[in-house]
Amino acid sequence: MDEPIDTLAGGDETETERKLGVFPKPPLAECPVVFLGYDGGKVFFAMPQGEIRCEQARQIAGMLKTDIFCCEAGQAFLTYWRSSDDDKFAAQLCAVWFNRQCRDAGKWDTRRVMRSLGVWPGEPGEVVLHKGDETLRYQPDGSMMAVSILDSLRATSGPLYRLFPPAPRPGEPATAADGQWVRDQFDMWRFEALGEEGLTGADVLAGWLIGALLGAVPHFRPHLLIRALQGSGKTTLMTLVHALLSSLSGDLINSFSDAGWRADIAGMARPLVVDEAEADKGDGAPGAVEQVLNYLRLMATGAGQNRKMGDVGGGVTSQTAVGSAILAAILPPPLDNALATRVAEIKLLALNESDLPPEDRTRTMATDETILAATARARDLAPRLLARALLGARRYHADVSTMKAALIEAKESPRTADLIAALAAGRRLLMTDTPLTSEEAASDVWFWRPLLERRDQTQGASNPGADLLAHILTWPTDQHSNDRKLTIGDLIAKWADNEEVNLSVLKNHGLRLYEGAGPDGRLGPWLLVANKHPGLTRITARTQWKDHRSTLEYLDQLGPDDRTWPVKPLHYGPGEKHRGLAVPLAPRLEKPFRRVPSTVPNGVPSDGHEF
Repeated sequence: MDEPIDTLAGGDETETERKLGVFPKPPLAECPVVFLGYDGGKVFFAMPQGEIRCEQARQIAGMLKTDIFCCEAGQAFLTYWRSSDDDKFAAQLCAVWFNRQCRDAGKWDTRRVMRSLGVWPGEPGEVVLHKGDETLRYQPDGSMMAVSILDSLRATSGPLYRLFPPAPRPGEPATAADGQWVRDQFDMWRFEALGEEGLTGADVLAGWLIGALLGAVPHFRPHLLIRALQGSGKTTLMTLVHALLSSLSGDLINSFSDAGWRADIAGMARPLVVDEAEADKGDGAPGAVEQVLNYLRLMATGAGQNRKMGDVGGGVTSQTAVGSAILAAILPPPLDNALATRVAEIKLLALNESDLPPEDRTRTMATDETILAATARARDLAPRLLARALLGARRYHADVSTMKAALIEAKESPRTADLIAALAAGRRLLMTDTPLTSEEAASDVWFWRPLLERRDQTQGASNPGADLLAHILTWPTDQHSNDRKLTIGDLIAKWADNEEVNLSVLKNHGLRLYEGAGPDGRLGPWLLVANKHPGLTRITARTQWKDHRSTLEYLDQLGPDDRTWPVKPLHYGPGEKHRGLAVPLAPRLEKPFRRVPSTVPNGVPSDGHEF
């Protein structure tokens, strides 16, 4: 038999090819495989079920019949490469055609977003639920369209949805009465009261719930931390919360490693429920909970966490995660400055009746049977809650905007407004059917104000410059007093109180003191901090403030009395001169400054004057 002519290589179409059935241009609409691209010797394509595959191009010929095209539609499609005389399959010619289709699809883009299970933003106004084997696309007009994973992969741009076993399952949308039932169940626990208007941690939890079900759709996605006393029913509450989110969330997590956490949340856009989020009890090294806190910070805003990693082939892969988390612990780790602005904290009190205040002792405590029944109903209600969140996403966005505007009008900071607005909009979507008006938002500010005040009292976030300065002032020196090592702050306090101090000790740490006035006339004292110095390198070596010069400049944001100013080159101990930064000490001295003002001209400290 004559060798078939490979027209893909540029030959002419012949009558022989048509007789052999190897004509290499079959209708692509009949092909059950979607061609996605190539990268070097690898080709990328989607199987008929929607699974994305990456294979070596040279191995495709041996996979065509038994793997790639093994489905019924695939076997029928391969007849285009069967000889009409002896029914032989031209595997090599088919493989050439296959690989050419992948190359025609273009270079595989490693930066293209890969989405896993969860709720995602789609086209403007569209909300996409990726439920494993298909995506449900909720339109602005309230209609819904189901699209198979394979069909969604036919798009030449935009995100790619990975194939998973069916998982999220929305039902008929829950009613406002169902939402009120959910809120009422939280009253079986004893949350700390937050104000006279009736706000408690149960309201905060109810507000977090619906927003968490919207996955990556909200622009700002708050996390919730429940600080729980022993005997508060923390784990039972987390079980109920997980049941309410079960139509979308993964497992209830109570133990994990950093690597396990990253693998579990990779590409997902769904709520995380974490019990036993306790601080590490070891030797001071960060534990698993401390390690994942940074991921939570990144998950809360924008497109979420986007982690770039190298693969064994020398390429780059992305690992993404986005969404909200609820954590419960008796002794959670401290939140850093950035994460504290993204987390609402509430307290769960002990349920022992003897510990209850008199006004609460007449309350009927929930029995185990009551809680079990509520958890079972919550699990049945979960698909309906998910549907209510999906259909109410546009209203949620509008309510967040309205509430945020009211909070800004009340002089709250934008980040605090983001947090409270998200919780308020979530609670409203859970329990009511009408959009929030500007007048109602202004009233709601007063309802949520106790949470704002509590945040002001317990705010974990602080100014990075103030944090670094506190770290410097508590650094121990080699000076002693009453068998105790003196800190840098101790030496400065003694100096400010007119006591004799060995100032060379401070210079050895890259620090100097100046009691004169600054360039703008503000009186001292001032701590002069060298821009570069080995002593300061030691002080900041194991901290996040290694660029101490830039970090201290954040003090300027605290107000006029805390403004810093640059200092010309000075000696800080032996060696070359260094430029520095003058930091005001007056706001940090416990006693009034008692030194006699320096005769040095304003703002011009020099090596000719000891300070």
